[in-house]
Amino acid sequence: MKKTIISLAFILAIAFNVQAQKKNVSPKTGIKPGDLPAKTITPQQPAQGSVTIYGPYGSDVNSLHRHPCPEWFRDAKFGMFIDWGLYSVAGWAPKKEKGAMYPDWFMSDMVYYDEYKKYVAEKYGKDFKPDDFIPMFTAENYQPEKLMQIAADAGMKYVIPFCKHHDGFCLWNSSYTGRNAVEMGPRRDLIRPLTDACSRLGLKFGFYLSIEEHRTPMIINGEKKVRRWTDNRYGDVDRNNPYEAWNPSPDNIKVNMSGKYFIEGDFFADYIVPQAKEFIDMYDPDILWFDGEWEMTPEQLHTPEIISYFYNKAEGRKEVANNDRNGRSRFKFGDFYCSEYHQITDRMKLSHPWEENRGISQSYGYNWQDTEENVLTVDEFIDLFVRVVSENGNLLLIVNLDGKGALPEVQERRLREIGKWLKINGEAIYGSRPFQTTEQDGGKIRFTQSKDGR
Repeated sequence: MKKTIISLAFILAIAFNVQAQKKNVSPKTGIKPGDLPAKTITPQQPAQGSVTIYGPYGSDVNSLHRHPCPEWFRDAKFGMFIDWGLYSVAGWAPKKEKGAMYPDWFMSDMVYYDEYKKYVAEKYGKDFKPDDFIPMFTAENYQPEKLMQIAADAGMKYVIPFCKHHDGFCLWNSSYTGRNAVEMGPRRDLIRPLTDACSRLGLKFGFYLSIEEHRTPMIINGEKKVRRWTDNRYGDVDRNNPYEAWNPSPDNIKVNMSGKYFIEGDFFADYIVPQAKEFIDMYDPDILWFDGEWEMTPEQLHTPEIISYFYNKAEGRKEVANNDRNGRSRFKFGDFYCSEYHQITDRMKLSHPWEENRGISQSYGYNWQDTEENVLTVDEFIDLFVRVVSENGNLLLIVNLDGKGALPEVQERRLREIGKWLKINGEAIYGSRPFQTTEQDGGKIRFTQSKDGR
């Protein structure tokens, strides 16, 4: 009997490894921060490279221009943006009196900026690396069903979680990287329970994806390299040659590369495109919401391939929407334009559907410094919301879960107060369109009208 058990275990182990290789995932039970990249992604593997297009939309900007913004998106008016990831464990950015703060850039800012380095050394120790946050990202207080019920009760009609931010950590089981929540950190899919809850409550679900990542192991002309994002935030990367020498030390890998696979080929065509396509196949989102797009054109980023796949997969089945952050082409094409912390100008507001996104506080990402003083009051929310809606926009309001996955009490309380207001005033909000006059008395009075103009 003992020999039989050992033999069966051996067979099961082989079967697991075969399935893991088919899915392009690491056969490990879990990847640790600082581990060497487990495998290499090459353009020769059949599941990767450019997406094959079937349907009315081609992978060119002119074709994508024809796609209309769906009526349900224009009717919805109000959505929840869940800014949550590894950076939520630190939950910090230098405090500002006014304007946006960005704790969700902590994973890279802690490497480059002295103020962040000092904070990390004092709180975590001088040898602490970005990926040392991975084991601390437990999601032990994450309650997706409760969170989606809060969204519905607040009057929100769609929900978009940060599925992968700029540090490259995926909240789902991506087979194109071991840097994901199933193989590291929480050890479970953090997206599926959200999509299930959205479906149960009648909420639309969106796929947020950063097209860029801070650091990625690559194989260039047979040589191992590290590709760095050429974002001008740091200013020390040659855009024509964004590669640095490969250093296999755990401390180097723990700078935003733990769990990643080497990519041999094109970063976008052979990694970002198939990764996005896989997510679309797995979760069937209603919205495709790109970020990290500002350094290159759509063609360089290969985003039209992802968008056309997204459109064609939904064609004849349901209406979907894509934002305009598809490359260095903001406010030029996309089903709706995006405004981050009040970027949209008056000229644009009435000519094309658009969406304002900002935090319920000043912060993009959890910030332990947030208090009642810098969280929107109900009156401030109403002023913002009715202005946006009267000017043909939607409001995508950011909420920030902490490193354990809990929604801060002050944010939950504010959302419930907003929901009470919308239950009384929703008729003037949902399904409305701009009136010929949007405001009166310096904006103290705002106007909307029904879709049929009555």
